[in-house]
Amino acid sequence: MAARKTKQPTDRITVRLPRSQIHQIDALVEAGVYRNTTDLVYNAVRELLLAKGAEAKTTIEAQKGLLQIQEELAKIEAVKRKLGLH
Repeated sequence: MAARKTKQPTDRITVRLPRSQIHQIDALVEAGVYRNTTDLVYNAVRELLLAKGAEAKTTIEAQKGLLQIQEELAKIEAVKRKLGLH
């Protein structure tokens, strides 16, 4: 019995592109390089995320760390105010 592949939820994204890029996309599809426009866009996004994904992950982790530091500083400031040290 073959394992069933679970379908991942999807969402829609609308992208506005210049006509020249649309024509290039159409040409690649017509040439048979891609099955359809969706296939081309999917592959382009996947390649971008593979190339930039680690960068994005690092940025997100840094932002989370900064938020935690800001929350801790706010707690310290609240304690200082209660003690009349501020």
